[in-house]
Amino acid sequence: MRPKSLGDILRMERYKRSLTQEKVCEDLDIKLNTLSRIENSKSVRGTTIKKLLNYYQMSKEDE
Repeated sequence: MRPKSLGDILRMERYKRSLTQEKVCEDLDIKLNTLSRIENSKSVRGTTIKKLLNYYQMSKEDE
């Protein structure tokens, strides 16, 4: 089985909570393109990742 990327983990957390990308972006005041790139492991920005981890109530250990 392929190891999960951070993007995969964050996408699964969003799915578990039945949230749309649009809702997460609205709540966090980030662009849809930004979230999409993160979930597809094409872009990782520390401050946005921290926002997402806090939003999903996750810690780095949950990764």
